[in-house]
Amino acid sequence: MKTFQTFFIKSHTWNPETLQASFLFSFDNEVEFTETINFTCEEFTPIQNADPAIISNLLFHLSLAIGISYYKLCPTKEIIVENWYLNDEQKKFRNQFYINWLWEYFFKNEISPKGLCQFVNSKEAADFSFLWKQFTPTRQQIMVAIWWGKDSLVSVELVKKLGLPFYTSTFGKDYALHQMVSKKIDAARLVMQRTMDEKLFEMNEAGYYNGHVPISWIIAFVLVTAAYLYDYNFIVMSNEKSASEWNTIMDGIEINHQRSKSLDFELAFAEYLQHAITNDVTYFSLLRWMYEIKIAELFAQYPQYFDVFSSCNTNFKILEESLTKIWLKAKNNFRRCNSCPKCAFVYAILRPFVTADQAKTIWGEELYEKESLLTTFRALLGIEGIKPFECVGTNEEVVLWMKKSLDMWKGDLPVILEMFAREIGAQMKHEDWVALEEKLFTISDEGNIPGLFHPLLSSL
Repeated sequence: MKTFQTFFIKSHTWNPETLQASFLFSFDNEVEFTETINFTCEEFTPIQNADPAIISNLLFHLSLAIGISYYKLCPTKEIIVENWYLNDEQKKFRNQFYINWLWEYFFKNEISPKGLCQFVNSKEAADFSFLWKQFTPTRQQIMVAIWWGKDSLVSVELVKKLGLPFYTSTFGKDYALHQMVSKKIDAARLVMQRTMDEKLFEMNEAGYYNGHVPISWIIAFVLVTAAYLYDYNFIVMSNEKSASEWNTIMDGIEINHQRSKSLDFELAFAEYLQHAITNDVTYFSLLRWMYEIKIAELFAQYPQYFDVFSSCNTNFKILEESLTKIWLKAKNNFRRCNSCPKCAFVYAILRPFVTADQAKTIWGEELYEKESLLTTFRALLGIEGIKPFECVGTNEEVVLWMKKSLDMWKGDLPVILEMFAREIGAQMKHEDWVALEEKLFTISDEGNIPGLFHPLLSSL
């Protein structure tokens, strides 16, 4: 297997007729990758006479984010930027983000990041800083990024209470689950389709490195680009307080699977926007003030979504069977695998809020009866191992809501709750539970949530 010395972020192009962006990357100018993102959408009309300089600036910064998907095949010391220019502050931001955002990847692949991810301008590159043209939206519009999980649906319902027009957006593939959820929301949806280079998957199959990439930071740059094209100024994400908690530590660095959903990223990205792209678009998480446990309580108030939401990352696997085939194989439940840490976590925090019949409708089975999930729940509870590398909440949240389920349970205890009662429930006192509940349900003022949205949260 050939190794490479340098990764190149070569160029980007824009078709103003089709609203398609193309991005070119390379290893050693030998192996090239082309990725495209299509920003056109039948439900939306883009701005007229888009400024090519603004588009070029947006696509350049987006290309730096997208490049991480290809860079991880063979991490090199230098990342050379061609046909554009990074100042020292932007280099520092990018160096830091590639390193920090790939810590889980480095950890799992046993790679030392020392000396890697160093952004440099090509020797031939002129100073393009004169082209850093910022933009200002002309309308106050709200765009809520959605997937098909409970969190973004809570954000949608909170935004509805404002009584202001809003839209939704999805990025990547337009899965059937996106369409089902969108119909329930009943709002216009901007779909931005991503087509990755097939050579990426071929090289993965050939033995090149693979691993977790920070998709949320790619989405952040995509949504800012779309903010110019479709003239909106509020980008509403649905990242909760517990997204900032780390999973484990490597070389003294906290490794967080959800780092690109963390408060640190949100604040750093906001600062980057102001310096390089725009002062007038606010990217923020409406749920930053809450733990997942509070979000679950809110989601339970919207049973209209019970039959369409899914909080299972199996649905996001790029190299997978057709989802249609998976659904046809499933008898009662086509929206989740009921075997991964994400499924187990969502079950634990939602189970106290739903009836037995609702639980049967949502999950198709009683997960606390699955002995195969014992190890997973022990990790989620913090009894053994590390917090799973999934988008899951804190150990404390799982502990509290499993206690709620234990107190409510009728009949013989299933194997998971029996383990919980023995190893945790019996060790904690009443005052411990009271203190834990107070901590996890406290709404705290964090992040950069605009004042327009504060009344929503102060009423919770």
